[in-house]
Amino acid sequence: MSNMNYSKIRCAGRIAIFLVVCLVGSVLVSAPFLSLLLNNDGDATATQLMTDYIAMACSAFLLVALAVENKIEKLNLWAIERSRLQMKVVFISVLLGLLWQLSIYLICQFNKAAYPHSTTTKLSPLLISVVATGLLGPFTEEMLFRKWLVSMMERSRFKPIVIILCSSVLFFCAHLGDSFLRVDTFIFAIPLCYLFIRYHDVRYCFIAHAVCNLTGIAFPLLVQW
Repeated sequence: MSNMNYSKIRCAGRIAIFLVVCLVGSVLVSAPFLSLLLNNDGDATATQLMTDYIAMACSAFLLVALAVENKIEKLNLWAIERSRLQMKVVFISVLLGLLWQLSIYLICQFNKAAYPHSTTTKLSPLLISVVATGLLGPFTEEMLFRKWLVSMMERSRFKPIVIILCSSVLFFCAHLGDSFLRVDTFIFAIPLCYLFIRYHDVRYCFIAHAVCNLTGIAFPLLVQW
């Protein structure tokens, strides 16, 4: 952890500025794909492809922004944890991811909302969904909302409960554009943030998030078969 320390107010300001940059940049890089999405004739496969391309473009921009932010703030975001994964925590992470996806399915059923994951059985779009939604998206979001945000707030000595609430609220807000109110993102961000604060190993958070999204991609395939 860097020796750069800020007051809580200054830390909150720097976090707000960076998040605004992330928001504006994400909108700009996704604009071409969003335009194609809005002009789509209703082809479900094309719609899913554009959605995945938007996710990939946003993830790419956010990772570049995090790399620049890491250099400025000296947070060592890309440092690889030397400790071995604890299998008990891995099991908890996997279980958390499965419960998360189950909650999404139940919320969709209750609200009669469209399932947010790909339902295509075509290989090429399916592989793009796996990369964009199943792997790249979770990695980027965990780096942003867990590792970066928690590291910034811990450096300014915010209390864990404040950090968990801020991380969960921001994670929820990042998913407000979905087809239904994603209360699951707030609920499951709480244990994810706790895991990171407890172990300071973002791999556990990534495992839970990736299991959730990959299960979401696989579930419609299993139902169709």
